Amino acid sequence: LAKYAEFVVVPFDTLVDESLVFTWKKGEKRNWERVLNGGTDFTPPTQYVNDNKFDGHIVLTDMCAAKPIPSKCKRMWMTNSYGATQPCFKTNEKVLEIIS
Repeated sequence: LAKYAEFVVVPFDTLVDESLVFTWKKGEKRNWERVLNGGTDFTPPTQYVNDNKFDGHIVLTDMCAAKPIPSKCKRMWMTNSYGATQPCFKTNEKVLEIIS
């Protein structure tokens, strides 16, 4: 994604750790790093996006958590084939299956 645009990364598990939120600049290369590893709750990152008036958000997930609160902006889900075919909740939002 950084090849095409600048975006904000909002790490979360059952909460958003605001000390880890950062802007990934267009063209910037970074090493992958796992920073949180608790359970999954999609409501905290959605609330963070709603409170900070983002214009959209993409959630990278396995879709294995409860349905979150509504987003005030467009939300898209990126997941594996299992998450795309067997999500824990139904959504009318865009779900993009990533095939590795």
